[in-house]
Amino acid sequence: MKPERRLVLISHRPLTSGGTMRWRQFAEELPQFGWTVIPVTPPPSLTGDQASSDPRVARWSEERARITGRIGDWARPAVGRLGFQPEAFPPNLLWSISGRRAVVHAMRRHRPHAVVATSPPPAALFAAILALDSTPPLVADLRDPWAGNPYYDNGGRLLTRLEHRALARARSIVAVTEPMLEQLRDRHPDLSDRMRLLPNGYHPRLLAMRSPDPPDWSRRKATLIYTGTLYGERSLADLVSALGRPELAHRARLEIVGNVNPTTEQAIASAPPELEVSVTPPQAWEATMARVRAADIAVVVQPASTGDAIAWPAKTFEALALGKPILSVTSGGAVEGLLTTLGQDAGCARVGDVESITSALGRLLASPPPPLAVERIEGWNRHRVANDYAALLHELVSSDAQSESSGRLIR
Repeated sequence: MKPERRLVLISHRPLTSGGTMRWRQFAEELPQFGWTVIPVTPPPSLTGDQASSDPRVARWSEERARITGRIGDWARPAVGRLGFQPEAFPPNLLWSISGRRAVVHAMRRHRPHAVVATSPPPAALFAAILALDSTPPLVADLRDPWAGNPYYDNGGRLLTRLEHRALARARSIVAVTEPMLEQLRDRHPDLSDRMRLLPNGYHPRLLAMRSPDPPDWSRRKATLIYTGTLYGERSLADLVSALGRPELAHRARLEIVGNVNPTTEQAIASAPPELEVSVTPPQAWEATMARVRAADIAVVVQPASTGDAIAWPAKTFEALALGKPILSVTSGGAVEGLLTTLGQDAGCARVGDVESITSALGRLLASPPPPLAVERIEGWNRHRVANDYAALLHELVSSDAQSESSGRLIR
């Protein structure tokens, strides 16, 4: 289908940076359903992408994160009394103002039929609100919530009020997990009829890369792989401690593709010499998926402080699409609930509990589950979700056209 309609996508991160795979893939898929995606983002930053495949950018971004983290820890007691965390108002929130000119320029040049603004942090959503009038329809695409998220919120009302004022300007509000959708509806009940679930997922070409058989590591070590950014309480220290135990050190090795935070570094330095741990800097998505395909067990770490109550990390669906068992180290929230529903909970363990991680890994090594049937994860196929997204956009635009036509008849 030839693209007939134009969608301006406003994001606080360039689509070439880490953490933007959702819309990078939608930008590839939506033209098949009649929509051309026009990104409006800040220019790439040398210090704003810890997941960059450029070693220099990743290194400088990690150093910046360390510095801002120390500043945040220093400010946290005072800021916390105001009801939010220092991370709620990062420096890139200034793009809410500085990005307005770029948004206005894109609107005038491309005359889009619809606009999507991503969040959090809500810089793109705020920039859209400051730049747009009542048309075209605006969709707020929430990768995570801002208010109610323990990474940003500390129990106050400020973030909820600001979030509500922003979301009230959107014609549709998109959540990426069912628990997140439920939480948003509880927090903003008057906006619940505008909310939709359009989840993260996996690229369909991963299905062609999967192995149809369960892994066999009876004559070799199993390779566990973790991909992504480690920060805050999202650490592999407990996993390294479990793997260093005598009953596991000779049975499994750990591969990390991404950055390594201080607690993980310390755990690796203290691990017994027989434990193999390899660390590779962040890679492009295609290279990362090739590493996951070559490994045996995918690792997902989701503590409560990074939204475990509502989060379904995209790497979960990518691992399932590739047919990999998952070692899930969480607080028992949304990820564990999802894996339990799918019958893939043998590798579920608890954050901060080395015994639990040891037991979960022992279960996976003793009896690895076969790859999950493709039909069980079809709802998270990114092509299918893009089709649903296009249907939502068409619905909003058609509704506007009907309202405009009715208005002309009335006049």
